[in-house]
This record gives sequence, structure tokens and C-alpha cells, in this order.
Amino acid sequence: MKLFSVDRLKHLSVILCLSVFAVPPGVWADQSKAMDAVGAFDKAMLSIFRRGQDALTAETRPVMVIARDVTIMSDNGEVSFPRGAPNYLIFKSTSHVLLGIIGAVTPWPNEDSENPRWKRDFATIAQEIDTLLPAIDGIDLPQEEIARQRQMLEGARSFVSGAVKRGTLTRQDVTDAINGMRPIWAANMREAARAELATLHKAVSDARAAVSKEVWDDMYVVHHGGSNVTGINVVELYLERVMPKKVAAGQVMFAENAHGNKAMADFVGYERMQRLVGAWAFGDPGRMEVDLLGYEAGSLLDEMIPSPPPSE
Repeated sequence: MKLFSVDRLKHLSVILCLSVFAVPPGVWADQSKAMDAVGAFDKAMLSIFRRGQDALTAETRPVMVIARDVTIMSDNGEVSFPRGAPNYLIFKSTSHVLLGIIGAVTPWPNEDSENPRWKRDFATIAQEIDTLLPAIDGIDLPQEEIARQRQMLEGARSFVSGAVKRGTLTRQDVTDAINGMRPIWAANMREAARAELATLHKAVSDARAAVSKEVWDDMYVVHHGGSNVTGINVVELYLERVMPKKVAAGQVMFAENAHGNKAMADFVGYERMQRLVGAWAFGDPGRMEVDLLGYEAGSLLDEMIPSPPPSE
């Protein structure tokens, strides 16, 4: 069924054209000038605002940046304290065989495909495991830890090679393989967390010992990560334990998806500016954590799009 006939569409087009030509040309010109003026005003206000933010950022020193290393950035320059954790990288990297398997079957392969991607990816996983296994014994880990890595990798290799040889794959096959690896994978995550926390604690402790109490009291601390780890974050848990007063005072910040010391330090100035806006404009330093239009939008949506009654 056609919603509009050709004649009906032509009729609507004529009406629209007449409506447009019915508006005096001067009105369009005046509106355009007005909107240009609005845009120019907005640009000028934001330029002044950002200059203030840049000035605030420049004076936000010292800052402790927790990234690859722990770095104190002050007016006198930067001092870094190493945070290397080889064991963390080992446990995390070998466990990524699980991610490779999941990536190979995502999206789930089309059974009608003559040359499914999972076969090629599984063959690559097997080849990479074969390359890694001879080097495993050279890793600086206790023998029982090395044996665990070898067990996980050999199990993964047996699974992917067997699937390629059969030429078939079911969801249950993948589930069984992952379930088989899970105990070792979980143990690896625990040891990776232990290694990360140990090196993080040493670096933060060394950095803190290098400054006076007065400097430490004024210092902001910023760390980073992806948006998917904002719920429970290893570094955040650590900071809540070792510097609860700074956390409560808002001196510990999470720079989501920021990379590099400068970007992370600049985030502190940005966050401080947002708190000032919230405090001055709304009497609430945390107000800008909510979309500026967020509270108003709820009641407006109720007017525009009423919610249906709940179904029983």
C-alpha cells in the first residue's frame, strides 16, 4: 500500500514551495544575520571560558600522574618513579589467548560460509602458541607458574587445532574450552593483580616520600583507564585504601581514555573548572557530572512522550 500517490506528493511540493516563497526575503536575511551574531557571541564566551580553564590548569601543580610510571609534575619539571611489573605483563598476555578465541568466533560464524574466518584465526592462534611455547621456560617465574602457563596454552592449542581439523564448531565446543581454561585464567588474573599492586605501591610510596607534607597536601592525583573499567578499577581501589582523605576531598581523579602525562594533568584543570561552574551556577560542585539539560529533560520527555502504563 502506498502512503502517498504521485499526485498527492506533487500537491504537497507545491504547497511547500508556496509556503517558502510566501516568507518575505528580508526575514530570511535578518534571521541569518541574527544566527551569525549568536554564533559569534557563543564563540567569544567560550574563548574567555577556556582561557580561564587554561590558566587554572597551568597553576594546578603539583600533580601526581599514575600511568605507565608514577610521575610528579610540578613547576620545576617532572620526576618519574618506575612502575614496571614484568610478571603482570606475563600473566596478562598469556591469558589473552582467551580473547583471541572469543574474537575468532565473534560475530558467530555463518554456517553457509565456504571459508569461515574462525578457521583462519584458529590456525593463527595455534601458530602463535607454537612460537611462544619454546620460550616459556625462559620466563622468570616459579616453575609451578610456568607449568600453569604451559597447561593453559597447550589446552588452547589442542582446542583450536582440533576444531580446524574437524572443520566444524559449535557454541558448546567454545564454552567447554573456555570453562577448561577458566581456573588457570582466574589464577593468572589474581597474580597479575598482585604484581600490579606491589609495583604501584612502591612507586607511589617513593613519589610521596620525595615531597614535603605541604606539597603532598596540595597535590592532585590522576589516573586513567577505559570507560569499561570505571566500575571497579584496580588503581582506584588502591588509592581509596592509601589516600582516603584525598579521595574524599576530590583530589583523586579518573581521566577516562586520556593518554600521556600532559593530557592527564590537563584533565585535572578541566575537572576543577567544571566543579567551579557547578558551584558558582548551581551551588553544587558535582552538578556538571550530570548533563546540563538532564534534569529538565525528564519532565519535558514526560510531556512529549508519555510513558505507557506498566504491564502486569
